[in-house]
Amino acid sequence: MRNLSVLAAAAFIAASTWAQGFLPELPYPGGYTFLRYEVREPGEPALGWILEVVPKEEGAYEVRMTMVSEVSDTEGFSLLRTFMGAGTLEGGADVIPLAPIFSLWDKEIEAGKSYLLRERARFITEREDEILGIPVVVGTYVHPLFPRQRAVIYLPRLSHRALLLFPPYIRVEEKADGEYRLVQEIELVEFVHED
Repeated sequence: MRNLSVLAAAAFIAASTWAQGFLPELPYPGGYTFLRYEVREPGEPALGWILEVVPKEEGAYEVRMTMVSEVSDTEGFSLLRTFMGAGTLEGGADVIPLAPIFSLWDKEIEAGKSYLLRERARFITEREDEILGIPVVVGTYVHPLFPRQRAVIYLPRLSHRALLLFPPYIRVEEKADGEYRLVQEIELVEFVHED
């Protein structure tokens, strides 16, 4: 159930940073888009999140969002509990806040640089790469209030950001016994865009 909350938290972060004016609104370039993210956390079944944008007549779009989660009935399964879990930050208070990274959403970034963000957070870019045909800049995100945690983030190039709700890969890690261990990760596992 926690990874359901992680994805809800990521969507909440994107929505709240946009609402506060921290996430620049990039105009959708048009066409059909299909995104499927997978959320993973140690010891939990993976959660799927699907976003599909279907063009309609006269410049309108139909936007479909789907969450797919396997829930065991040994957890005391109920629809209300599942729905409420999707809207909370359960377990999220102890995880590095990702909102400052969205201050780069409308800016071109380069590999080999260090970017100072809101809340004195920092994004240190390392190299260029590609995920599912999407050009990205790979970097490590750190926050001063969470010194034992870091996030490896594949930030898409500016040319592709209007097609994505959040980065195609985010891996949150925590240092324990001298090494970093996975806390949670979100990965774009399927991407289609047709003009």
